[in-house]
Order: sequence, then C-alpha cells, then structure tokens
Amino acid sequence: MSQIFVAQYRRRADARSTLEAVVGRLGERVGPHAGFVVLPENAFAAPDAGPLPAALRDEALTRLAELARRRGAYVLTGSWAEENAAGTGLDQVARLLDPAGEIRAVVRRSVDDRGATATGDDFPVVDTEHGRVGVLLGQDFWLVEPPRIQCLAGAELLLVAGSTSAATTDSQHAAVWGIATLNTVGVALAAGLDAPSAGGSGIAVPDGFLAWAGTRESVPGAAWDPDHIRHLRQPDLRFQETLWFGLWARRPELYGSLTGGQRSAGATIGTEG
Repeated sequence: MSQIFVAQYRRRADARSTLEAVVGRLGERVGPHAGFVVLPENAFAAPDAGPLPAALRDEALTRLAELARRRGAYVLTGSWAEENAAGTGLDQVARLLDPAGEIRAVVRRSVDDRGATATGDDFPVVDTEHGRVGVLLGQDFWLVEPPRIQCLAGAELLLVAGSTSAATTDSQHAAVWGIATLNTVGVALAAGLDAPSAGGSGIAVPDGFLAWAGTRESVPGAAWDPDHIRHLRQPDLRFQETLWFGLWARRPELYGSLTGGQRSAGATIGTEG
C-alpha cells in the first residue's frame, strides 16, 4: 500500500526561498513508500508576481524530479504562471512527474488581464502503479463536470493543485468530501496559506477524510488503497454492503434530458394566470 502527501505552506520572501523551504520539508516528510506528492496552486510565487523566471522554473522541475526519483513517487508540481506559447499572455501550468522524473501530464489554463485563471475542457487521466489518477487545477475541481469526466474515464484518485477562500473554507472542506462521495473517488487537494488561499488541504475518500491540514503549515499524509475505491464501485443493487454504488452508477439514457434542457415532471416553475 502506498501513501499520499499534500503540501500546505506559506510562501517565503521570494520564490527561490520558497522552493528551498518546500523541497527541504518534503525531503524530510515524504517517506520511501510514497505514491503521490501534491503541491498547491501558485506553488512558489504570488499570483500577481508575473511569470516564474525560466531558470527558476527549470530548477523547480529539476528539484521535484529528483524528489520523484528518490522516493519513487508521482509528484504534482503545483502550478505557476508561465508565458504562453504565443508570448501574448500568461498560462497557469501544472505538471505530473512520474517516478523516473519524466513529465506524464500537463494542465495549462490561460490567465486573463485581471489575473483570474480560466477553466478548461481537457482533463488528463494517467495510469500509474497505484491506480488511475486525474490531474486538476482548482478552477476545474470546484465544478461538477471535470471530476465526473475524469472518473468516467476511470480515475480512482484526483490530484488537485488548488486554493481555497477564507470566506468559504468550511464549505469547501465539506465540498471536498462531497466530491469524493458523489464520484466514489479519492481526492488529494493541496492548497496554500497565502491570500487569497486559506489552507484546508486534505485527503478524502467516500468514507471521510483520511488527513486534513486545517490552517497550519504541514505535509499531511495518508495510506492510499485503490482497491477500496474499486470495491465501493462494484454493483451492489440491493445496497447490502455499500451505499456508494448508487451514487457512482449512471443512467446514460437520461443524459439527453440534461443536455437538451428539458424539464422533468414536477419541475415546472411558476403558474400561468
């Protein structure tokens, strides 16, 4: 059985100091049985600090790849701003590194003039030795469809480079468990402790939270067993053993009503006079 670790921390005075502190802390905390390590959105620099300098970006990838190789783990690098390919603006970019230190998946989202990160329509799912995993940025994770799309593609664990809001931390904490429950999936969410993010990193499965960081600097970890998720997804039509199969099961013949905007019986709004 492998372990998942999520990194929650405050950024230091500059991006390089943050990188040094984070890599050092992960080196101390992440053990040899690690399967996954997840860093947050805006992992090393504030969202308004502009693109991460290329030399520092390369160093971050090199240091995190070394961690992946040393621990035999998949590392979600967290995200940071980079200039887009056209040189006309910024993208928020996250990468999943495999135990050989190679890039296995990339999530890239455009950043608008106000500094807000857009949502996307590509949601990678990667086969690993520890089950199938989906990679998400927070903007997509908090929507209904992206986690569901990844789970229908076979994801058993969602790795999320995210952030939270101080105004809604409690609701987002509940939502992490809700997403795990409604999709019958594991969720490993890393969030930072610098505004606008307010912590709340955690690891959840349908049964509840396996680990939660609250609002303190920490690298919580938990055992990960993909077979447990597979068990909960098994057909159990009499609901004698699990409840979650009823939440996982789908009726595709009803999708047309959703996409076509048709109203179901009893959903009429208002009354004609």
